[in-house]
Amino acid sequence: MILESAWYSREETDKPLYVQLYYCIRNEIEMGKIPANHPLPSIRKIKKELGLSSTTVENAYNQLMVEGYIYSIPQKGYYASTLDNSFLYIKPVKEKELSPTKEKYAGEYFDTGLFQFHEWKKIYGRILEDFNVRLLQEGDPQGEPELRKALSDYVYKARGVMCNPEQIIIGAGVQTLLYTFCDITEGMLTKKVAFEEPGFVDVRPVFQKRGFSLHPVHLDSGGIHVESLTREDVSVCYVSPSHQFPTGLVMPIQKRVELIKWAEQTNSYILEDDYDSELRFLGRPVPSLFSLDNSGRVINIGSFSTLIAPSLRISYIIVPERIKARYQKMIQGYRSTVSMAEQLTLAAFIEEGFFSRHLRRMRKKYSEKLKILISAMAPYQKNITLHHSDTGSFVLLETQNSTAADAVRENSKRIGFEMEELWENFFVFQYAKIPEDKIQDFISRIQEESSSRH
Repeated sequence: MILESAWYSREETDKPLYVQLYYCIRNEIEMGKIPANHPLPSIRKIKKELGLSSTTVENAYNQLMVEGYIYSIPQKGYYASTLDNSFLYIKPVKEKELSPTKEKYAGEYFDTGLFQFHEWKKIYGRILEDFNVRLLQEGDPQGEPELRKALSDYVYKARGVMCNPEQIIIGAGVQTLLYTFCDITEGMLTKKVAFEEPGFVDVRPVFQKRGFSLHPVHLDSGGIHVESLTREDVSVCYVSPSHQFPTGLVMPIQKRVELIKWAEQTNSYILEDDYDSELRFLGRPVPSLFSLDNSGRVINIGSFSTLIAPSLRISYIIVPERIKARYQKMIQGYRSTVSMAEQLTLAAFIEEGFFSRHLRRMRKKYSEKLKILISAMAPYQKNITLHHSDTGSFVLLETQNSTAADAVRENSKRIGFEMEELWENFFVFQYAKIPEDKIQDFISRIQEESSSRH
């Protein structure tokens, strides 16, 4: 069997067996040992040959399918996807290196009861005590070294992103950092930027104010349409490949390779918004574009606004080596935009394991809420369709008629928030911030009003 030698030669690790099997198959596909469209062994066969449980094999296959490494044909089995390895960073990543560290309702995006303020307060008090002299001085404009080091370690373990602290820039929100990106690349690029359509709109004014023309690009089944980027002759592409807003799409591996290939061939850059990527309920987070890029064309964007609190204005970008030097030359003209005390507190919060525990609480709670939502919606598919993935804090809700759409609008206001209406009959439902009992009530009332009006 193709996988048998890879399985038995794997390095010993304490990671779950399904993760070990996932990496074995992924590496074999990336290195071309399992060619495109080649059938993979059945779940039953792997179970027998490798002595694994059906659940272990199914979990590994499911993760590979989510990331686009394999596909299935009903009644036939699983097959390796077509993969352009020439633009794929295929240095094997050992799964033990990616092991996690041991240790608005009222919120705008999330359940406010999950964050343990006493933990943050305790660390913050310690920072004020231990760094009282330093806190009276001006901070590092690139971000405090302690936080950049903590982030460098964290993104490597959680997202497979290999970078050094000097590649990380800290700023007060994503918009602030995008202004920095525009300044770094001034004179390097034509001022044309592409966005996913539909997609995240809050960052678009930044580029308009810097003189960029905006080019919305429609999505296909795997994400942004790469051929359109060439036709539009853009030099920057802003995407959310791990959990696209608002569709929830996960960009498959071959589409990721195509996007990186486009950037390399056209001397362009990709701004990768890692929005909601850590909030994956089943399997592992999908690898970032940055971790796959070997050409220095991807800028990774991360933020703590949706993971801790919107008021914590701490975001970061990870820049490739090719443009880090340009930033270092212009940094003298910048000042820190984020509180030094909060940066040092966040660094300790990450390093001491509090952030990882906070994420585990969020995943557990959001997973439970999503199950409640799916269960509540199941009897009403005639009026409402739910488009969801096992990631994040929102779903796309599609109403099948204008009566159901009116019921959604009215009842969302009644329970304390208004849904974002993307286009006719399509709504973004930020379910994570809604108490569990309100979810069931909300869906029931929509159905009752939709039925009574017909």
